[in-house]
Amino acid sequence: MRFLKSANRTGAAIRAGLLLALALVAATAGFARADDYGPRGDVRELRFVAQRLLARTARAAKIDPAAIRVSDVVAVNNAALLSWDIGAGRGLMGLVRQYGRWWDAFGDRQEVDGWIDSASYPLTPKCAVVAHPGPVPQILETDGLPPDLINAALLHNSALRAKPAAASGVVIRGHRIASVVFVDRGCGHFESPVASIGGALWQIPSYIAGYDISVSYSANNAEGGTVFRPIYARAPTQAEIIPYPTTLRFLATSVLYFDLTIDSSKPVTFAPGTTIDIWFPFVLDETLNYDLTIGFAQQPIGPVYAKPFDNVLHYKLPGFTAMPGQTLMAEIDGNWP
Repeated sequence: MRFLKSANRTGAAIRAGLLLALALVAATAGFARADDYGPRGDVRELRFVAQRLLARTARAAKIDPAAIRVSDVVAVNNAALLSWDIGAGRGLMGLVRQYGRWWDAFGDRQEVDGWIDSASYPLTPKCAVVAHPGPVPQILETDGLPPDLINAALLHNSALRAKPAAASGVVIRGHRIASVVFVDRGCGHFESPVASIGGALWQIPSYIAGYDISVSYSANNAEGGTVFRPIYARAPTQAEIIPYPTTLRFLATSVLYFDLTIDSSKPVTFAPGTTIDIWFPFVLDETLNYDLTIGFAQQPIGPVYAKPFDNVLHYKLPGFTAMPGQTLMAEIDGNWP
């Protein structure tokens, strides 16, 4: 009997140690907390996704991504809303689950003059952002987040529960919202000159499906009057996109398609060194290589290979020649190393 009692004490000690270890793992892995709402598995995954998607923002602010604070995670069916803090910056992130992934589709961040919101694919992309004094449910509704998510967030997200500044009587789609100012971010057909010394391309948010595509092009022989049209990007369809997590057997491999058109009467040759940096609105599988190929140049470009860092892919292109009347069409695919 004494042996059994001794064994029980040892077992209790082991269990206590195991529970403590699990608690520490849960804390570091971002398991659900008291301020979260929704299925535990979804909340746990959303915490991981948010940390990965916000890493680039944190590093740009010279803050260790490990210091990102994610709170008030609310998940209802295939939509979610959460709060984040990065140093002095804070905001809301809205995500939509599609093709087995959570896509960053809505952002509402605090800036000097108030809060700024934006929406992108899989929600309806916006040509303008809205400045307002604080997160309000009407903003989320006009940007396309589902009502059941908004109702749950009103109960479980402290930022959304906070009262914004006094209303000024502005009405959007039948809703009275405080101090709203529309900030034009461009929509329509815009062109930018091709500088022969090289330069950087700008992007129209409503054209790029929620991705962030930065292109710094190299020196070239463009003549006066040669222009770039805006970058256009689309997300792969369910039949095209690579599975996540990626299994050993898969047929679809794509993660992005984008194109760029140069209007010129003559071929334009770019020196080696054009760079393309792409942030993805969903988490990339870091075990894979991602190859970029570009068609319809004088000679096909690539494949050029990259691995994710802060959910960004960085490519450096060889020299190439863009042909008159031909749109450069790019595809990025994930493959095993």
